[in-house]
Amino acid sequence: MKYISTRGESTPLSFSEAILTGLARDGGLLVPEELPDYSKHYQSWRELSYQDLAFEIVEPFTNQEISRERLKKIIQQSYSSFTHPEITPLTHYSQYSLLELFHGPTLAFKDIALQLLGILWISWISQISWISGISWISWISWISWIS
Repeated sequence: MKYISTRGESTPLSFSEAILTGLARDGGLLVPEELPDYSKHYQSWRELSYQDLAFEIVEPFTNQEISRERLKKIIQQSYSSFTHPEITPLTHYSQYSLLELFHGPTLAFKDIALQLLGILWISWISQISWISGISWISWISWISWIS
C-alpha cells in the first residue's frame, strides 16, 4: 500500500516514508491509495480490546514494513498511559451515548491518534544511525518531559 497526496502532485510513499515525512512535499495530506475492506470482520471484532482492535485496523496500512509483534508492542505502549481501561469508553445517558475521548495523557481527543503516531515515529527514528547515543538519550529525555 502506498500513500499519496491529497493534492496529487507528490510521488507515492511507503508506510515508513509517510510516517517520517508528515505532510506530502506538495503540502497535501498523505492518505492511503486504497482502503481495506473490514466489513467481514465487524462481528468477530466486537469483543476485542481497544488495543487489539487498533492492531487489526492499523496492521494492513503498514504494508508489512513493521513486524506484527513489534506493532502490537507499539500499540500497547501507545495506550498504556490512558487512565481508563477501555481507552475510549462509551457512556450511555438516557437516549444518548457519549464516546469519551479525554482519557489520554493530555486529556484531549488528539491523544487517540497522536500517541500511536508519536511512538511509531520514535520507533523509526531510533533506528537511524546519525543519532549518537548521547544525543538520543537527550532527545528521549526531552520527549518524556513534554509528554
